[in-house]
This record gives sequence, C-alpha cells and structure tokens, in this order.
Amino acid sequence: MAPYDPVFVTVEVRALVVDPTTEAPVVILQTTEGSDLLPIWVGGFEAQSIAMAIEGIEAPRPLTHDLLKSVIQSTGFEVVAVKIHSLEDGIFKASAQLMESGPPSKRLDIDARPSDAIALALRTQSPIQVSQTVLDLARIQKQSVDEALQTLLEQMGPEDLGQYEM
Repeated sequence: MAPYDPVFVTVEVRALVVDPTTEAPVVILQTTEGSDLLPIWVGGFEAQSIAMAIEGIEAPRPLTHDLLKSVIQSTGFEVVAVKIHSLEDGIFKASAQLMESGPPSKRLDIDARPSDAIALALRTQSPIQVSQTVLDLARIQKQSVDEALQTLLEQMGPEDLGQYEM
C-alpha cells in the first residue's frame, strides 16, 4: 500500500451520474469544507451498490458490501474511515480503516478500490476522506462542473434523460 499523505480532507458523495462520453458511472465527491469536487469512475455493480446505500434501499438478500459490513462487525471491528490515499497512473487507491471495538484496540488498514470503500462507508456511516495530494491532482472546481453540466444538459434531449437504471 502506498504511504499516506498526512493531510486528509473529508468528502461526501454529492452525486452518482453517468459519463455521457463513456456511459460509465461516476461518483462525484465534494469536500465538506469547500467547493472542490472529485470525480471517480466506477463499475456498474459498485454504482448500483452505492446508489442503493444513498437511497436507503435494502436488497432482499445481502449484497457483497452488506456481507463485508457483517463480516467486519462480527469479528469485533468497526469501519472508522475510508481513505482515498493515492493516485497512480490514473488509478485511485483507497483503504478501509478498521478499529477493534474493545481492548486491545487493534487497527487495520485494508486495501480497497475506492468504489468498494465508498459503498462500505455509506453502509457503515463512516467518513470518506481524500488525501490533499490526491485532491490537488484530480479535483475540479464546482464552478467548472456547474458550467460543464449546464452545457451537457443544453445538449441533451428528453430521450437522453433517465437512461441510467438500477
């Protein structure tokens, strides 16, 4: 695992959208103390899992991220945070930080894809944090996104809306 940047910024999931160029799902993270946005392209399954967590929808049977949450909790650990800690060759790297519930309070950092870490964080109500270095490399300003979104919406017709289904 890559060394951690000592400075992390807390972010929230602002949106889950589909990139019109690649038709791939994109999670948009926004800093809680600012207007920086961080887009992360994710897979379809992970997007569905994230969307279900955002909407508070429970699957009839546990999804992989629900299973992971149950396994972590049953071993006496809890997810205290997920961290998107590095960006290497265009690939975001993340980890889930686990802490043992009682003494001796052992801490584990588990390597994870950002999409899986985000889905887990949403299910455990754990903070999502991004290293300042990653933000500096990959962030976009909210104003730029708003302008790009407005341009995109102006180019879309009614038939283009609502194509992303769960």
